[in-house]
Amino acid sequence: MNLHLPDRRALLLIGIAIFAITLWIALPFLSARRGVERAWDGVLASIADNDMIGFGEYLGDDYVDGFGLNRTEAVKLATAVRGHFVLCSFRREQSELTMDPSKKSAVSRGLIRIGGNGSPVAQAAIQASEASQTPTSFRWRRNSWRPWDWRLVSIDNLDAARAITRFQREADALGILP
Repeated sequence: MNLHLPDRRALLLIGIAIFAITLWIALPFLSARRGVERAWDGVLASIADNDMIGFGEYLGDDYVDGFGLNRTEAVKLATAVRGHFVLCSFRREQSELTMDPSKKSAVSRGLIRIGGNGSPVAQAAIQASEASQTPTSFRWRRNSWRPWDWRLVSIDNLDAARAITRFQREADALGILP
């Protein structure tokens, strides 16, 4: 039984086809814009899945938000609020992404809607997110040369800042926050 190998030209064409398909699949993952989108999805998914270690990994070391929280305090608050939910989900509405020309920073904005089920605190958070018409701004910084290495450095939303301040005040009075 003789096996005949394809000639060089056929092998070259197959190699080029495989390379082109690989490039077609891989290029979107190398896009800075797609990297920010994946990080944004990851932040929301980690909170929804109650993965606070994963959430903390998305936050930059220099994270400071419009709510007056640093990285540690933001994770602590997210843990406290998420603890009131049995089920939690997020959806973005009217989202937009603005990239810096250098592709080293970006700002994403959108109305963040919380869904789920839980305690009265959870229900209040859901109702507040549904009632708010103020978009939340997420400021991102690329941490390295890798297009997928984005860290959240700030979150701003005036309506949410008021609600978080009120929640912290009431939680402190009731001894809910550790």
